[in-house]
This record gives sequence, C-alpha cells and structure tokens, in this order.
Amino acid sequence: MIKTLPVNQVTLGMYVVDIPGHSMMAIRQQGYIRTPEMLTLLRKQGVKRVVIDTSRSLTRVATPTAPKAPEQAKSAPAKASLKEEMPRARKLYNQARQLQHRMMHDVKLGKQLELEPVEQMADQFISSVFRNASALNCLRLIKDKDDYLLEHSIGVSILMTLFARHLGYSGSVLHKICVGSLLHDIGKVMIPSEILNKPGKLTDEEFVIMKSHAAHSRDIIQSTPGISPISLDVAAMHHEKLDGTGYPDGLKGEEITTYGRMIAICDIYDAITADRSYHKGAPPTVALKRLLEMTPHQLDRELMQAFIQCIGVYPPGTMVELSNGLLAVVQETNEGKPLKPIVKAVYNPKSRTHVMATVIDLSSPHCSDKIVRAVSPRDYRLELDNYL
Repeated sequence: MIKTLPVNQVTLGMYVVDIPGHSMMAIRQQGYIRTPEMLTLLRKQGVKRVVIDTSRSLTRVATPTAPKAPEQAKSAPAKASLKEEMPRARKLYNQARQLQHRMMHDVKLGKQLELEPVEQMADQFISSVFRNASALNCLRLIKDKDDYLLEHSIGVSILMTLFARHLGYSGSVLHKICVGSLLHDIGKVMIPSEILNKPGKLTDEEFVIMKSHAAHSRDIIQSTPGISPISLDVAAMHHEKLDGTGYPDGLKGEEITTYGRMIAICDIYDAITADRSYHKGAPPTVALKRLLEMTPHQLDRELMQAFIQCIGVYPPGTMVELSNGLLAVVQETNEGKPLKPIVKAVYNPKSRTHVMATVIDLSSPHCSDKIVRAVSPRDYRLELDNYL
C-alpha cells in the first residue's frame, strides 16, 4: 500500500517511493531508510511529507527513539584483533564449505533445503564480522581455483555481510541478508556439470542454460519452509540489472530491492577477483573500475560508492607493492581513507628474501610510504595464507 506520512512519523526500515516537492532528492533517496543520518537529512532539507510503500517496508526494524537493545547486544560480540579472530574465522570458513557441499548434495538428490544449519552459519558469520571485519574478508582471497562454485558462494556471503553491516543493517534484517547470500547460488546444482565446470567461454546456447540457475535458486528457496522475503530477494535478484538486462526476471529500476542491488555488486566483484582453473582473477582496483563502469545503468551508483567505502580500494588480504619496494599484505582498511590501509610488510622482491614482519599504518601523518599497486602473490611464488 502506498501511503503519505509526515516526516516526523518516518522511521528506520520504511521504503520511500517519493518525496513530494523534492524531485531530485526523491530520485536519490528512493529505497529503505537505513540509518538515523538519512532521517536527519530529510528534516534538514525541509522535507514535510514522504510517500512510502507499506508492503515493502520493514516494520520490524527499530526506530531511532526505541532501539532494540537486546537484539543489538546479541549481534555485537566483543571486538577481537585480526590475530585473535583468524583461527576462529578459518574454522568457520571450512565449516561453511562443508555446509555448502552438503546442501548442494541434498538438493541434487531432490531433498528439501534445511534452513536451520544455514541460519546457524549466518549467525556465526555475523558474529565473526562484528568481532573483526577483516578476518573472513582475508580468507575470501584464499580460494581453491578448482572449487570455484563453493568458494564463490562463501565469498559473496562474506562480502554481503560486511556490506550490509556497513550500511547500518543489524539484527534480524542482517541475519536474513546473510541467509539469502549463503543460498544464492544453490540453483547451480541443476546445471549440467559439463557446462558448470567448462574450462573456457560458454557458447550462446550453454549460457542460456547457465543463466537458468538464478531461476532454479529462486524456486528452490521459495519452496523452503521458513524462508523470509528478504532472503528470497537476495538470492533471486543477484543477477538482475537496473536497466532490465539481467535475469531471471528482467526486473528494472525500483522493481529490484535494495537487497537485490547490493548482492548484484557483491556477486560481480567476487567473480571478477576470483582465480579459476582457466582464468586469473583481476586485482581489486580493476574489479572496482569495471563495476563503476556499470553504474548507473546496470548497478546502483550510490550503493557502489558505499561498497568501495566498505571494502576499500585494497581490501584486507590484498598483497600490494609499496613505494619502498617491499611487498605487504593489507591487514585492515582505514575508514574514509580507502587508499591508505594498515599493511604488514613481508617480502623484498629485489633480494627475494622475507623481511621482519612490520605493521605500517599508511594513513599516519608520519608515514611516507604509499601503495604503488596490487600484486598477485603467485607472481612471486608466495602463498598468501602464510602471511595472514
């Protein structure tokens, strides 16, 4: 139902479709009210009334004046250093691989998806991200190129959890986003293995078959008891594009929810940066450039800018060359300074020797070093996993 409300009655989670008297702002602000800052902006701009879609609004999201303290507390475990969180993240990542394998095996046999283990995994992903956002993100870069399907599903789930948290989602909404991400590619089990695992470019006929996986995912998840509309949107819309050129339904513009727009970005980014048996993944900088070229016609420009702020130009786990000639591994991003993360210098390529691991905050006013470029550890016969 479309309803017009006074601005003082607008709360977090409502879905805005128009802002009367502010046409340019309406274009920019369409979608969910995600943060208190968005509410403040509406009032500062003199907005009096807002048109919302009650059928798409998330009524369970807390208002700024009455936060759901128990849910927030439950979702925000104590912070941990990267060193502390990494062992737990490794264990969780392996458990996620096992879960993905088991789900795909069951679906292939015609069994119904079991939602409970997926929801438990989502809770653990969220807890890890809240303890330390860099740990799982680092592990996302250490992939088995011969097991792309499993690795990609987990990689997209990690990116979506980080992205959703960055945008201010929390509690049950964040949980549902993560569940949908973990399930988004389940339909690929219905694709013939000779197409799914083909070591090269697909023919036009094969690509049509490959694209059907999105519809399979939607149908499988839709028939799963207990699945939420949010999780379904995440999974069903991961290949939709704003200009209607996506699939499976060719949705356009506002037909694609914020969740669908988010996962489209995460899915493409992970696919571009991933190594496969027949294809070397692109550096993060190249992937971001390609994604930006797809805005605003295919991908949401504002969400794309937010994604860059979330993961940084050089995400945690990226190996980079510094201006001093050393190779370093990005440990953490610095908010608001995407080109100046915290790195750990590990290797001298000129002498082909390891150096004493030194942590450098490139954003420090006393630091003269800067990143020259992202590099592939394999080009130097290095294993990234040894430096995390």
